[in-house]
Amino acid sequence: MISKFCILGVIAALSLVTACVPPTSAPPSSAPKSAAPNAHKMQIVDAETGAPLADAVLDLHYFPSRPEAPNADHPQATADAEGEVTIEGKAEPTIWQVQAGGYIEQRLTGNAGALPPRYAVHATGDYAGVIHLYRQPAPQLTILVGDTYTGPVTINLQPAPGFDYVLIDPLNVAFAAVDAQASYIQAETGTRVFTETASAQGVVDLPVTPLLYDLEAHQLQIRDNAGVLPYYDIADPQNKERGVWGNVNEDDKRLNRQIRLFVGTLVAYQKFLQAGR
Repeated sequence: MISKFCILGVIAALSLVTACVPPTSAPPSSAPKSAAPNAHKMQIVDAETGAPLADAVLDLHYFPSRPEAPNADHPQATADAEGEVTIEGKAEPTIWQVQAGGYIEQRLTGNAGALPPRYAVHATGDYAGVIHLYRQPAPQLTILVGDTYTGPVTINLQPAPGFDYVLIDPLNVAFAAVDAQASYIQAETGTRVFTETASAQGVVDLPVTPLLYDLEAHQLQIRDNAGVLPYYDIADPQNKERGVWGNVNEDDKRLNRQIRLFVGTLVAYQKFLQAGR
C-alpha cells in the first residue's frame, strides 16, 4: 500500500520538473510587436498617374508649430521607392504637410491624432490612407463676368465623377474619391489653366477634382473684357472702386460646397451685406 507521504512526494517532484521545463513558445523578444496607436503607414502617389512618389516628405505640425515656423523636433518621414511612409504622431490637432520635388505642396488637418479625412477614406488593406499629389504648376481658374456686372459670384463646387463629399462625423466632411476608378485628372493630364463664364446671375457650376477643389485665393481671378478685377479688403477704406470682395473660404467649400465672392464697388458690396444675402 502506497503511503500518503509517498504520494505527496511524487506530486512535489512532478511540480519541480514542470517548473524547470523551458517554455515551448518563442521568447518575447521574437514575438511580433504591435504598431503604436498613432502610427500610420501611408502611400504617396502621383494624383494623375498613380505612380508612387519616392522621397516625398511628410511632416506633422502641432500648435504652435506650423509649416512656416516648424518645431525642430516635429515628426517627419520620407517615402521609400514604393511611396510608402510610416509616421507616428500625437493625439492632437495636426497639420499634415506633404511635399515632393516638382509637385504641389499639400496641407490638410487631422484631429486627435487621426488622419485627415481625405486620406482616411482611401484606406486599404496595406495602408491607413493614400495621399495624392498633383504635379506643378499650381492651377489657375479664371471666371469671366460682364463689363457692367455687379453682384455675387457663386462657384458651385460639383464633385467630378467618382468624387463626393463624405461625412466622416457630424463635424467633418471630406472631399474625396468614393469610387476606386475615380480619375484625378481635371480635363486632361497636366492641364492647369481653366476658364469658366459666369451666368447672368453670377453663377458657375464647376465640376472639380481635388486639383480645383483645393483652390486658394491667389489661384482664382475674376475678369471682364477690360482685364482682371483686383481683390479688395473691406477693412481698407481706400478700396472703393469696382473689384472683387470676399475670400476663398474653406468653410464655404467644406460645408456649403461653394466659393462665394462679390463683384462691384465698396458701396454695392456694403448694400449686399446689409441685405443679408
